[in-house]
Amino acid sequence: MNSIEQDNYGNELVNAHCIPACFVHRSITHYIGFLLFVVSMPVMSAGIAVMEQSVKELGQAFSGAPTNIDDGSMVFFNPGAMSQVRGKLVSVAGYVIAPSATFQNSASHMSPMLGGAPLNGGNGGDSGNLAFIPNVYYVQALTKRVAFGFGFNIPFGTSNSYHSDWKGRYQALDSEIFTFNFNPSLSFKVTEKFSVGAGFNMQYLKSSLTNAVDFGTTCVQALHSIAGCASQGLLPQAADGHASLKGDSVGFGYNFGAFYALNQDTRLGVSYRSRITHDVHGNANLSVPSNALVLTGRGSVETNALTSITLPDNVLFGFSHRINPRWAFSADALWTHWSLINELRTNFSSPQPDDVQYLKWNDTWRYAVGVNYFSETNKWIFRTGFAYDQTPVPDAQHRSARIPDSSRYWLTAGLTYALLKNVNIHAAYAHLFMNDAPINNRGSTAGFLVGQYSEQINIGGLQLDWRF
Repeated sequence: MNSIEQDNYGNELVNAHCIPACFVHRSITHYIGFLLFVVSMPVMSAGIAVMEQSVKELGQAFSGAPTNIDDGSMVFFNPGAMSQVRGKLVSVAGYVIAPSATFQNSASHMSPMLGGAPLNGGNGGDSGNLAFIPNVYYVQALTKRVAFGFGFNIPFGTSNSYHSDWKGRYQALDSEIFTFNFNPSLSFKVTEKFSVGAGFNMQYLKSSLTNAVDFGTTCVQALHSIAGCASQGLLPQAADGHASLKGDSVGFGYNFGAFYALNQDTRLGVSYRSRITHDVHGNANLSVPSNALVLTGRGSVETNALTSITLPDNVLFGFSHRINPRWAFSADALWTHWSLINELRTNFSSPQPDDVQYLKWNDTWRYAVGVNYFSETNKWIFRTGFAYDQTPVPDAQHRSARIPDSSRYWLTAGLTYALLKNVNIHAAYAHLFMNDAPINNRGSTAGFLVGQYSEQINIGGLQLDWRF
């Protein structure tokens, strides 16, 4: 059958069952819209935030981040502290993130309107992907009161992959999203104890997402006739296509902070990072199985779409105190405005209605404490920390295969070694214990993914600080 005959045959099938052509088109493009659900499984902090901006701070669960004056991460965490730097400071760090996330099925099924049969396939394997996160910071004192800083980092990012035949393949297969942030900053010392700072952020977001598409269910929903679809080999879970999306965006924001040294042993800090809105322009491709060509008339469908997503602002505040020459204590709290992500709305280049995914995320708090022990010569510093990190996902119905997030507990350890008088090396390790995460999520093809995720994360990092 040539392409013209195929098109005619598809039209005859559609017309025979009184299906408006626009219904078929809308059903297909719905799956492309679903791909633009551009947040996926977190691998580091709650939601898709990346806390890993300092190996030194990783060792104490980032409990000293808003009052840190020892490495360049102050550009990110609190630019007000940059005025405490004398001369020039370069910090270069890298992290290996090893997440583990396994799904255990309990009752995943098709919609009762389609018979409620169990979803076919396995549990998807361990969906966590190994990731490498870099960051680079530079701070320079311009005058006795003014300092300049620049940072390159990844403040949001995630990566995961499932087996192609798993039960949740219609919700997610591969997901990858990263933001690359460029952050110039200035700091001004108001008094010897008090300083303020602010920065500008230019952020590039890149995403790549895939999932399977159940053309059998599409046919049944369109024809309202299982027999009519069965005659073409189009039954639910028996005619899978493949959808992929690549998109990118550039957004802009700002950050500012204040630093106060109560005395030589006690420091206070507070900072704010603004929300950043991304208009993600996506190019989606849908590959169609041969037995579903009667619905589309072609082997692939492409479209352009636009999804706007606002990455949240946050407020960080904390203190640190040197108890005596050997011991120091720090604590902080981070509030993140995740409720900004209430829904994801996709606008298509073609004239069909918007596609909307409802998330209803909650704002979250993260609390951390840490302890440092200094050797007699200060050549070695040993540290440890603990943190509790809330999830923004409200319940099992709003937890998806792309983001099976749950609250987590950080347990960390690290050390600093003074290689030279002006060169320090930091190393740190963190293990994140995560609550089991139930899921009962309705996918775009009316199937329900029902079960539970078991997750944990291991993080290791190395950093070099050079003062000159």
